[in-house]
Amino acid sequence: MITDQDKKILTTLQQSGRMSMVELADKVNMSESTCLRRTKSLEEVGVIKGYTALLDAEKAGFDVMAFVQVSINQNTEAAFDSFKTAVRASPNILECYSLSGPYDHLMKVVARSNKELSHFILKTLKTFPEIRDAQTLFVLHQVKHTTALPMDLA
Repeated sequence: MITDQDKKILTTLQQSGRMSMVELADKVNMSESTCLRRTKSLEEVGVIKGYTALLDAEKAGFDVMAFVQVSINQNTEAAFDSFKTAVRASPNILECYSLSGPYDHLMKVVARSNKELSHFILKTLKTFPEIRDAQTLFVLHQVKHTTALPMDLA
């Protein structure tokens, strides 16, 4: 169970995961030892999965983003497993979700250019034998992007 203390730690770490334990303890009004113990506990149970740098895709050279909706040919577990293995191996695919509805999966894809995205769709995606249908939706403008969960709502 996530306590109010844990929520303060999680909210603060989501804003700045690079702060020292001393800074974190100060921001959440806890002793350093209590804050360290709570943080380690959140890591051990998997609430905190890891720490990473968040990059700006455009500034890192990835000017094209698209969402690709995919339908799978066969509704067998082997087909889905094969598709998921291919997705995990593709560095252009940042996220992939299994869905209900007319499409089986939704993928978030990045590329450095339209040419690179076209190559990905025509040369990489088309080699996945399980795909029956795919629809690509180009992102024109990103309205909101966050990785922070709203801990104050939980």
